[in-house]
Amino acid sequence: MKILLISDTHGNNEAIDILKTMYPKMDLYLHAGDSESDAFSLEPFRCVKGNCDYFGDFPEYLVIPTPYGNLFMQHHPIPNLQLLKQYDVRIFVYGHTHVRQFINEGGIIFVNPGAISFSRDKYYYSYAILTITEQNVEIEYHTLDEDIPK
Repeated sequence: MKILLISDTHGNNEAIDILKTMYPKMDLYLHAGDSESDAFSLEPFRCVKGNCDYFGDFPEYLVIPTPYGNLFMQHHPIPNLQLLKQYDVRIFVYGHTHVRQFINEGGIIFVNPGAISFSRDKYYYSYAILTITEQNVEIEYHTLDEDIPK
C-alpha cells in the first residue's frame, strides 16, 4: 500500500494540485490537518480537522486499516492512549508541529510528514510517501522545491 501524506498546507492549494499531478496512482491520499481549505479543493485527500480549519467539516480523527495494522490520524501530536488501544493502532499520523518525524516507540510508528507551508525545520514544502506491507512501514520524505523541475 502506498500513501501520499501531507499536512499543514494552510491554504496552499497549488501545492496540493502539484502533488496530485505528480502522484496520480497512490492507494491513499491523507492530509493531517490545517488545510484551511474545503473538502472539494482537497479531493482525493482524506482529511482531519486542524486547529486552523474553519471551512471543511472534517473529522477529529480517522482510523484506516492497512496491511501493517490500523493507522490513526489526527492533527494534534499528542495521542489519546485510550483511543490508540481501543483501535489497536500500529501507525499514528499527525501534523501540527510542522516538523518531520518518524519513530517506532512502544510498537507504534509515529509519523509527521512535516509541513507544506510554514516549515519549522529546514525542510520547506515537505511531504511523505509511506509504503506499507504486512511486515514493515517505510517512509520517503520529499520536498516540493527539490522535486519540481525548474
